[in-house]
Amino acid sequence: MTARFQLDEPIRRFTTALGWIAVFLVAGWVTGSLLRLVIPAPAGSPWRLAGDAGAWALGYGLATWGIGRLLAKRSWRELGWTSYDGRDLVRTLLRRAGIGAALAVLAVVLAVALGGAHLGLTGDWPRYGRIALPAAIGLLAAALFEELLFRGFPLRTLADVLGAWRATLIIAIGFALAHVGNPDAGLVGILNIGLAAVWLSIAFFAPGGMSAAWGLHFGWNAGLALLFDAPVSGLTFSMPIVEYDPGRLSFVDGGAFGPEGGLAGTIAFAAGVAILIGGRWSRAQSWLAGTGAPPARRPPLPPRAARPTSPRPGMPAPKGPPRRPSGPGRPGAGGGRPGPGRSGPGPGRPR
Repeated sequence: MTARFQLDEPIRRFTTALGWIAVFLVAGWVTGSLLRLVIPAPAGSPWRLAGDAGAWALGYGLATWGIGRLLAKRSWRELGWTSYDGRDLVRTLLRRAGIGAALAVLAVVLAVALGGAHLGLTGDWPRYGRIALPAAIGLLAAALFEELLFRGFPLRTLADVLGAWRATLIIAIGFALAHVGNPDAGLVGILNIGLAAVWLSIAFFAPGGMSAAWGLHFGWNAGLALLFDAPVSGLTFSMPIVEYDPGRLSFVDGGAFGPEGGLAGTIAFAAGVAILIGGRWSRAQSWLAGTGAPPARRPPLPPRAARPTSPRPGMPAPKGPPRRPSGPGRPGAGGGRPGPGRSGPGPGRPR
């Protein structure tokens, strides 16, 4: 009976976690769908992505608050928002966005150097400003939407039951499968999307939490789309100042799916994982514990009780009370000072 109870308890906790995640997903989908009816996103407008992604991000943000915070009683720190300071959140977001953009540059450089992709400048700067601003806002909202949908409450809930690594693997599989229907998606591209999910999940558990994962996600997408006009998971943005054309080695540059679909993306995402983990791999359990905060310090040990001095075997016990040092805090007899490397006679040593 006890063995059966021990087996049923993990199953019960896992099914309960799946139930909470299902409620969260439905609540976010319903809220986001209603918001899409209110937030304007006209077809053909450069603000279309910003409107759609903003509605979904707001919908799943409200679901995070309603389901995760109010019903499931999760703290904001547990949900990945490790700082209540808005300035600290913005700093983390911008720094991680810089890292994500730098990795996107690495992927494009590899696609050009090894895959034969081609970059060309058109110089249409006036039109670039009109298109880049709504595209940047749309990419920022889209990155937040996907982080709330896959990281945040779902990843936290699974990690509490299965542990950080198993939860990361499950989320990575779901994140990859969600991109199967993207244009020109192939096997390498889907595997790279799963690797990207591992990268972003590590960012969620590491210091910085959701703002770090959000910044990396946005920086990567914006680096590909806004800087090079490269496809992002098969989606194109038609930036006017630069043109990106894939080369003949699609297994390197990803072809029409973008650098995420080839070896260039694999190397960039692997570099991102290495940057986040760094020298902390040997103590991953301490910072993957799930709070996004550094491990708590141990309280200081109480001082040991003074032990009575006892003479060594074969030596006479000291006679009378021990001599006090002649100078303040200085050992020695009389008024002399001990020489270098020597000390005066102590209470347990014969003269």
